[in-house]
Amino acid sequence: MRMKRPTLTPVVSLLALLISIGAHAQPADLVIENARIWSDGRDDLAPFAAIRDGRFVHVGRRDDSLIGPDTTILDAAGRVVIPGLIDSHVHLLSGGASLSAIQLRDATSKQDFIRRVADWADTLQPGQWILGGRYSTESWASREQPTKDWLDLVTGDHPAWLSRMDGHSGLANSIALALAGITREGPTDPEGGVIDRDPTTNEPTGILRESAMGLVTRHIPPTAEQDRAQNLKRAMHHANANGITAVTELPGGASLSVYESLADAGQLTCRLYLYPAARDDALLSIRRFRAVPHWLQINGIKSYMDGSLGSRTAYMREPFLNNEPSRPDWRGLLADGVADGTFIANAYAARDADLQIIAHAIGDQANHYLIETLDAVYADALPDARCRSEHAQHLLPGDIERFATLGVIASMQPFHKADDGRYAEEYIGEARCRSSYAYRSLLDAGVVLCFGSDWPVVTINPFLGIEAAVTGRTLDGKLWQTQENITVEEALRCYTSTAAYAMFAENEIGRIAPGYRADFVILNASPFDPDPDFSAMAPVATYIEGRLVYDGLR
Repeated sequence: MRMKRPTLTPVVSLLALLISIGAHAQPADLVIENARIWSDGRDDLAPFAAIRDGRFVHVGRRDDSLIGPDTTILDAAGRVVIPGLIDSHVHLLSGGASLSAIQLRDATSKQDFIRRVADWADTLQPGQWILGGRYSTESWASREQPTKDWLDLVTGDHPAWLSRMDGHSGLANSIALALAGITREGPTDPEGGVIDRDPTTNEPTGILRESAMGLVTRHIPPTAEQDRAQNLKRAMHHANANGITAVTELPGGASLSVYESLADAGQLTCRLYLYPAARDDALLSIRRFRAVPHWLQINGIKSYMDGSLGSRTAYMREPFLNNEPSRPDWRGLLADGVADGTFIANAYAARDADLQIIAHAIGDQANHYLIETLDAVYADALPDARCRSEHAQHLLPGDIERFATLGVIASMQPFHKADDGRYAEEYIGEARCRSSYAYRSLLDAGVVLCFGSDWPVVTINPFLGIEAAVTGRTLDGKLWQTQENITVEEALRCYTSTAAYAMFAENEIGRIAPGYRADFVILNASPFDPDPDFSAMAPVATYIEGRLVYDGLR
């Protein structure tokens, strides 16, 4: 076990000390001048920084002794420079695949939804699966849920599986349901899942929730290894274009070999800290994995506590509002493997293997169950383990202090607030929403808070996440739960220094300071302006270890 918990102010490593002492011994490889450099740990915006061998050796006033005949000079032209951003919760493999799949996220109506599916089907080979989607009907004038009949009109001989935006439910057409053996006669709902059915005829509607999705998805042909590698490369480039240089990557059921192959080929453009799904062979796969420290490594395992708010499968202490008459007390679902003790067994196994536990928990009761279980498994060693609640969206008011006391990290995705804020009160009421997306309350309680995107569920753009955390503005333009707003500086820390801490990387990345790896982003506009336009904010350039990985001026 890691028995000593580092503070959020990182200890100066021996390497950093030697770099600082020897900063002037020889010229730098790269210097940044005419800059406004922001970093957690600084009280001002520095105008100058120097990089040697991929690490910062000086940050502060201009020092001409660091500029030699072979030094590259990077003129920031007065722009703001920030540390490379860290996405603390992302699915790069599926995100890369989504870049070449059907997109329904911004469909505006039933008619638009069906038209897009029809147009997509026309581009496919006979019998090819229609995949993608990420649909959401919450912004439609009519919020009716899609059914298999919508798809059957236009999908012809194509099986179709379209994921809802949150990935916790989806829509199948009749061909896909037939492949899965789902009819009006059966099967019954699997543990941790729901097959939506017409209450009169028992006919499946096409909507499957949580573990029931596997009844269809197991029939989707697997993606070839070479295609997955291309998807991952596209995803990393997309991340770099948004200023992201490191991620908490959640591989799902994909083989870990695709990551190893790109590392072997020297084709990584993003630092990947992996948390594969907890399953029977997880520890064996981890032991065999070829890591490249702070470029590609497995930090821990991911488990699931529940579903999502939008799919009404988040596990809540009290029932959802406006439940269907057939389920008046519906309060969501515990994920498969929680009630039967599998999660607790996995937690003990991860603890004993010195692996970090991160767990998807959205509902207030799911988060309560998570922290109570972690407390039982780790006892006094829990703060040192840096276990994380992924999402931590809805909390019982008393559990906010418990997060702080136990040292459980809240890994949150602020753009979800902009999305869910449109309908959350209709689902759980205003009172319960007062402790939802509790950024301010969590920080004030002393909880370690880090931010990510959950892409491809929503945009990977971190500046839109910062906007949501700072303003409380929802996608329909309203201001919601603004008492939980935080400052721009606090939001940036959640994407840099505390995000690094949440991955046990706080002495390597997340800051612009001597000894740290030279990951940085030059912005086209300042986030510190009185009224910044975050929707237009973007990197001019993204660097990793002083190497350009994205040029926004080309």
